[in-house]
Amino acid sequence: MLAVELLIMLGFYWFEVQLPDWKLALLDAGLLAFIVATVAYFAFVRSKDRQIRAIMAALEEARLDAENLARFDALTGVLSRRALLETLDIEVERAKRYGSALACLMIDFDNFKRLNDTYGHQFGDEVLKRIAQVMSEHCRTNDHLGRYGGEEFLIILPETRIDGATTFSERVRSAVAETSLERNGERVTLSIGVAQWRDGDDSANRLISQADRALLEAKAAGRNRTMTSQPA
Repeated sequence: MLAVELLIMLGFYWFEVQLPDWKLALLDAGLLAFIVATVAYFAFVRSKDRQIRAIMAALEEARLDAENLARFDALTGVLSRRALLETLDIEVERAKRYGSALACLMIDFDNFKRLNDTYGHQFGDEVLKRIAQVMSEHCRTNDHLGRYGGEEFLIILPETRIDGATTFSERVRSAVAETSLERNGERVTLSIGVAQWRDGDDSANRLISQADRALLEAKAAGRNRTMTSQPA
C-alpha cells in the first residue's frame, strides 16, 4: 500500500501535474512520512524480526540439547537410565502385541571399586567410557545399550531368544576381557545376567528382575561369566 502511494506521489512530480500549493504540501508530507516509515521498518521492524528468529533458533537448540541430556548418559554417551526404561517398556509392549522374542542383558563391572581406589575416579570414568564403546560396537542397529546406574549397564535385544542372547553376551564379555586399559596392563571383566521376556510376564520390571537375579548368580559363581535366568 505504501509503495502504491509513493508511485502516485512521484507521478505528480514526474509528469509536473499542476496542483495547488496546499496539495503539494500534503504530497510532500506524505512522501516524507513514507520515507520515515520505510527507514523505521528496515531499521527496527526487520531488525526485530531477525532478533526474534535468532532467539527462536536458540531456544530450539536449547530444547534439543535438553532432550539429549535427558536421553543420553553424559559420561558414556549411551542411553540414560530413564530413556533405557522407556525403551524397554516399548519393546515389551511390542513383544506382547506381536508375540516376538525379546531378551536383555544386565551387566556389571567386576571389582570396579578397586580400579577407582587404585587409580582414581577419573581413570574409572575413562574405563566406563572405553568399555561402553566396546559393548556398543557389538550391538546391532536395533539393539539398545544404556547405563542403568554406576557401573551397571543394560542391553535390550529385540527379536532375540535366550540362546542368541547368551551367545551375544559371551561375545561381549570376551571382547571386554581382551580390552587393554593402558594402565599397568589392567583389564576389566564383566558379570552378565541374561533373561528373556516370556508370554504372560506383566511388565518390563519382571524382565529386569530376572536378568538382575542371573547377574547376582554370575557374581556368586566367581565373576567374569554369563548366567542365564531360568523359568520358574
